[in-house]
Amino acid sequence: MATLPEITAPSEPVSVALIGTGQRSRTIYAPLFESLSPWIRLAAVCDPVRDHADALAAQLGVPAFYDIFELVKAQPMEAALIVTPVPSHHSISVYLSSQGVHNLTETPWCSMVAQARQMIEVARENDVVVRVAENFFRFPIDRIVKEIQKTGLLGAIRRVVSYNDHTGYHNNSRWIVFAGMHPQAVQGIEHDIPTAAFRSSPVRYHDHETYRAHFISFPDNLLVVDHASNVKGFLGRHSRPGYTEWQGERGTIVYAARNGWHGEGEVRYCSDEALSTGRGAHDQTFEIVDEVGNGGWTRTYVDLPSGRAEYVNPFRPTRLSQHFLPYYSAPIMGHIVDFAQAVRGLQPSEFDEEDALMSLMMEAGTRESVLNGGVVITLPLTGDLTSDQLARNALQAQFGVDPMDIEAMLSISYPKS
Repeated sequence: MATLPEITAPSEPVSVALIGTGQRSRTIYAPLFESLSPWIRLAAVCDPVRDHADALAAQLGVPAFYDIFELVKAQPMEAALIVTPVPSHHSISVYLSSQGVHNLTETPWCSMVAQARQMIEVARENDVVVRVAENFFRFPIDRIVKEIQKTGLLGAIRRVVSYNDHTGYHNNSRWIVFAGMHPQAVQGIEHDIPTAAFRSSPVRYHDHETYRAHFISFPDNLLVVDHASNVKGFLGRHSRPGYTEWQGERGTIVYAARNGWHGEGEVRYCSDEALSTGRGAHDQTFEIVDEVGNGGWTRTYVDLPSGRAEYVNPFRPTRLSQHFLPYYSAPIMGHIVDFAQAVRGLQPSEFDEEDALMSLMMEAGTRESVLNGGVVITLPLTGDLTSDQLARNALQAQFGVDPMDIEAMLSISYPKS
């Protein structure tokens, strides 16, 4: 786990192909390519859905490919951004790596720990960089929490309690980055209840709800309690980004949802006087401020008794992604720049392939714990996993082929990409 690298542009941008031209590529990635030009040069797009590929290719002024084999045969690129459905990630990544093409894959990285291990193995055999496009730890609150932690104002922060944010792969990555190390063990419980039936969309029907609680143990006595019942806020549940506390020795960083997905944060601090006469109640509160300008999120800061803690966002795109969160473009640029720097060997990645694998192991480990009555599961995981076999069976039932069969999975078209 590296520290935040400097934002250094290579002498020559990395030529990339965009694989998958669905909604996320069109609305989130495409608007940023102009601003990313010091780091990457878009060379092609590829999607079996010809209308999608042709439309985005015309918009971006690059050739369109409809078959990944034809793309690799022509190889107008040295790297690829994979923005396709999760079941396709493993096969595309392994194939590209086997052909010497660096690749950055959207989250979650893949469906099984065995797949992630193979993605790393084949990449290393071919001297290829593989990364996951993880961006949640690049959000403003996580950036400023790290800066507050550095001040030491709250003493050691050894417990994080998060409710209804994003229990799973994204949050696992957040906790790895916050801790600056990998966890030692996980434990999980689940609880299902029936609910009033409703549809959140024409194709999404709900008549039950699963609560998941993950207990994640890190070295230095850091415990993360990450739990959720319904992160979409259905049925009156607390909506995302939920409610999270970073609990220190003499205070707490609090972040809570306000008006849907938007969150507000503050630092609650106990002065010496409060500790001696206030029965432990905090007597000082400091607002965490997010600044937004024409280029989206510019900085986040909080004025503390020890001085200002601040994170200045280095990315100011000329065009913002089409996303309702004003800061969302910066994290996307962040993981693409990180990838380009890794390909050029300029900086170690802030979140590398071993971190990506551990986030997946944390998810698989909590599933193993649930399957075994809530026992503690030691990390890193080794051997064959029941959770992997269940995922493999489900994918095989869905697609009719073994999900570990690269050629068979590459033959499948994913129209929602």
